[in-house]
Amino acid sequence: MRSPKPLIFALIFLAPGCARQVGAPSLLPRAVEKQPIEMPVSEATEQQGPADPALQAALAKQIAAAEAGDKAFADQRALADAAIARAGNAAPGSEGWIQAQEAITALEAARTAVRDAAVAIDALRDDPANASTGSRAAIDAAAARIEAIEQAQTATVAALSAKLG
Repeated sequence: MRSPKPLIFALIFLAPGCARQVGAPSLLPRAVEKQPIEMPVSEATEQQGPADPALQAALAKQIAAAEAGDKAFADQRALADAAIARAGNAAPGSEGWIQAQEAITALEAARTAVRDAAVAIDALRDDPANASTGSRAAIDAAAARIEAIEQAQTATVAALSAKLG
């Protein structure tokens, strides 16, 4: 008896020829799709002008919130310093060590106001209404001020965490 494999292969290769032709459109690119796309050229890529007074007020509000948050952070830092001093060389997991860790956690939580102000300033940066060079300069200056506060807080938390071990 002969193997059915050659017959099966013949059927597989001949079966598509028996199918009915479909009048579907071609998937090849059309003539329109082959034409180059001309991008519009903008005459002025950036608006010139001073910062908007409403923007300056919003930035001042965020800077004031960040500075108030930094004062709250300084108050919490004093509590964390005291807790770490009380813990001394306490072993990890001891009562004094746990209280010092909780103080560091509270210190981290006190950073929220500064982080919120940084997020709000980034949102102002993304607003197309603030695209003028004066507005961008004011936003950059405010962001730099808040970033300096944030970096100082990060260094403080890292130093206190290192003291605790």
